[in-house]
Amino acid sequence: MLNLHKIWIEQCEATRGIKDHFGTERAIKYLVGEKFIHYLEAAEKDAEFRAELPAFVAEIKTIFEHWQIAEYLEKAGWTEPFDPSIYEEEDDTPESIEMERKDNIRRVANEILMLERAKEWLLGEDEK
Repeated sequence: MLNLHKIWIEQCEATRGIKDHFGTERAIKYLVGEKFIHYLEAAEKDAEFRAELPAFVAEIKTIFEHWQIAEYLEKAGWTEPFDPSIYEEEDDTPESIEMERKDNIRRVANEILMLERAKEWLLGEDEK
């Protein structure tokens, strides 16, 4: 049986290699911006993932300085704001454009929520 909830161990090891070969910016984007955010999402639904969060956080803090994590999380975000001007009315109906707008809002809201949770775990003063 795979211990998927412990995959963070391999991800942290990979991050060290990324950091050595490609720099801190790429490494922190990989580990915090991708892997940790996805792990937080999984932890919402799975107790085994939730139980591993404190150890994962502790390991992240051995790889990156507090200020590096804070700086990254301050500027992180992936979804571009909705831009209705990219839609051509000939090809897109007002209803489909509105659906895209709502989907964009959901993606952005989820990103904000996950980034705030990441900040709580990685930058919070009290240990979880």
